[in-house]
Amino acid sequence: MTTGALAWPRPIPTVEKVVKPGQTQKIGWFVSLDPTCRSVGPWAVNMIEPPGKGQVMVEQGSEYPGFSPNNPRSACNKRKVPATRILYSAPPGGPDDDQFIIEIVDPLGNAQRLRYHVGLH
Repeated sequence: MTTGALAWPRPIPTVEKVVKPGQTQKIGWFVSLDPTCRSVGPWAVNMIEPPGKGQVMVEQGSEYPGFSPNNPRSACNKRKVPATRILYSAPPGGPDDDQFIIEIVDPLGNAQRLRYHVGLH
């Protein structure tokens, strides 16, 4: 087994968000549900590259999921379910940009990296 950084083989998708300077805003959430709408467990969120200006917070809460109508879990969309939420706290000041990269890991161990580009205006 090797130690150290491993190359990430897939391109990292970018999520575009806008947050007003000096404000804190929810910018994403993740849910894992079984077909009966019970939570399979929380997601892990690992910071790969921190933001240069603002702060990122991770919390457990509840959200309405957004499963497509043809997904068996679409019935779960009618009520809030346990969710892992990502919040971004923007620094005060004028218009600017920030970005960061996180790795999200679902309860089954499936991992994905996401780049967030945050417009501060």
